Amino acid sequence: MKKLLLGLLSLMVMIAIVNGYAKRALAQAKPIELKVAYHLPPVHIQHKNVLVPWAEELKKRTEGRVTAKLFPAELLGKVTEMYDMVLKGTCDVGWLISTYYPGRHPLEEAFHLPFLVPPGADNPTGRRIRDAVYEKFLIPYHYKDVKVLWTGRFEPNVLHLAKKPVRNMEDMKGLVVGFPGGRLMPRFITAVGGSPEQVTVVDMYTAMERGMIAGQIIPLEAQLGFKLIEVTKHLTMLNLGSGSNFMGMRFETWNKLSPSDRKIIDELSFWAEDLQGKAWKGATEHTISVCKKRGIQFIELSPEERARWIEAAKPVEEEWVKGVEAKGLPARELYNMIKQMAQ
Repeated sequence: MKKLLLGLLSLMVMIAIVNGYAKRALAQAKPIELKVAYHLPPVHIQHKNVLVPWAEELKKRTEGRVTAKLFPAELLGKVTEMYDMVLKGTCDVGWLISTYYPGRHPLEEAFHLPFLVPPGADNPTGRRIRDAVYEKFLIPYHYKDVKVLWTGRFEPNVLHLAKKPVRNMEDMKGLVVGFPGGRLMPRFITAVGGSPEQVTVVDMYTAMERGMIAGQIIPLEAQLGFKLIEVTKHLTMLNLGSGSNFMGMRFETWNKLSPSDRKIIDELSFWAEDLQGKAWKGATEHTISVCKKRGIQFIELSPEERARWIEAAKPVEEEWVKGVEAKGLPARELYNMIKQMAQ
């Protein structure tokens, strides 16, 4: 009798397991459409040269089992809400930028320290540092509630100026300077004599046009991507470090995918990350050419002047390390690793 009961119990367990696999396979047999949300407008190079090709390649490689519907220009929600939109299921995939969630992911702020990580989305040393920072620190401490698809970094930050040129720190005195977000950039702007004002990329054109700010610190490609070229007369090439970004997927969505399609998406992510870096670099080179033809003045800091800005930023770095360490996070370890890798 016991053997009969055990046999029936084993059979029931096997049926349940098989039924579970069958349901999952049936669910995956239905095409899955990913809602992909981001703030960039359709004219932006990252939309045209990265996200559109990625969506096309995703459909091709999965043979239509997984597709992506793109929602640019904050169609599903504000850039400041994007991380929570992924967690809540408003979208399946989002372009996530911790700059817009001040204090939420403090270790990511290492990228915002003006002169710590070598600037440039496609910089080989910077990319190795970014990969190490995400693997050893950001994913374990901050991003474990989403599936990180690929990571990226913006091009170096420069100062876009509507009227008054900036050639040295003395020229910064009294200037209201916009920045997209984050806690470190306003401290840096203050350290070099300016008055910081947070202005998102969506609002910076209007803010410069109306004189609400004298300029904006943001990567150069914003001249074309956000049409700042229409309201800019001078560009001071500060070449400051810039924030990182990543494409993150909701784990509930990720778990619905078959193992084979997950593998395809992981492989596709390496391709997309490389595509993103090249797109940023190409956009910067193209932007320089267009801006020069338009007559916008490019200003380079002299080596001596740049040394002054670097010196002014040092207290910001140490303050950041101590502040994040006080929260129980390994900021000093992260900082030292980056310094060593950057040598």
